[in-house]
Amino acid sequence: MGDFRVVDSDAHYMEGLDQLVDYFPEPWKTRLLGGSKKDKASIAGIYPISTGDRSVFGRIHRDEFTEIQRKAGGFTPEIIPDVMEFLGVDAINMLSQKMLTFSRLKGDDERATLLANAYTDYMLDKVVDPSEGIYTMIPLPFQEPREAVDLINRCAGEKGIIGGCFVTAGPEPPFGNRKYDPIYEAAEANNLPVVFHAGGGGIDEFVTAGYEKFIETHVLGFLMANQSQITSLVIQGVPEKFPDLKIVFQESGVFWIPLMMHRLDTEYLKRQSEAPLLTKKPSEYIKEMYFGIQPLEVPDDLSHLRHVIDMIGGADRLLYASDYPHWDYDPPSAIIDLPILSKDEKQRILAGTANEVFGI
Repeated sequence: MGDFRVVDSDAHYMEGLDQLVDYFPEPWKTRLLGGSKKDKASIAGIYPISTGDRSVFGRIHRDEFTEIQRKAGGFTPEIIPDVMEFLGVDAINMLSQKMLTFSRLKGDDERATLLANAYTDYMLDKVVDPSEGIYTMIPLPFQEPREAVDLINRCAGEKGIIGGCFVTAGPEPPFGNRKYDPIYEAAEANNLPVVFHAGGGGIDEFVTAGYEKFIETHVLGFLMANQSQITSLVIQGVPEKFPDLKIVFQESGVFWIPLMMHRLDTEYLKRQSEAPLLTKKPSEYIKEMYFGIQPLEVPDDLSHLRHVIDMIGGADRLLYASDYPHWDYDPPSAIIDLPILSKDEKQRILAGTANEVFGI
């Protein structure tokens, strides 16, 4: 885009079940098709209910995106170059949209593993093309760590796989628990970054009942999910146990990061015995992590944003992420137009950090 190379570290491939159904084993394929004579898969085959359209009342330019889809006949692999051109990006990481539903799965069953394997195989077969700048991540089924390890070992070496991705809403216990250590061990051994992607912002999926508007739970849900997981990861010593593991947090802006750094430091210095694996303050571990910028908070006084960026370690910690085509996506201009950043800092956020973390 102009003078800048741009890598989108978080866009979403809006895969339809019709695209994935052939990658499911039986009896799930039949369940998804629901006995229909038409080759149309139903979400009811996996979930009995589905959330509504979050784009209602949003600011996204839906008409532009709808036109791209209309010309392509839906969200297909052929649409991605048009999406990249529309955004003005040179490379793009397409995350599974169905992965975000993992937070709904409260039972100990195989649905997350089935979706994760089907999505990964479909993307490798039909979509991923590093020569065109199109990448994806493995959706990690945290409900079944051994299955997640198998998926990492099977696919981490594939060209175009740049990371493994957790949804931060829903896991019990949280991600610092030793239950997930085999996943981190496999990711570290395969030089696979692990991305913690926020979720849980819907009214019906929120942890507390009674909120009436989507804006309320969207403000809180994605933020709380990431706050809870970064607390668990740091206090339980995951960065100490796996020092070569690259850790990324996505989709809750940037202002929350200094808050957690200082809150965790304050608590840790009073109760160090409860975090025996730590050899330094929590904030020092967080400064070694990476963060997607979306949805970027832009205050009236931009010096406040400048202070936040400096507090978390500078532009080197930040990755451009659009979250396209979701209703609150950020185009590259969210970074390019910021007068508080130097040209080198803008390039670092737009592409340089993605090169360091993901090798794009």
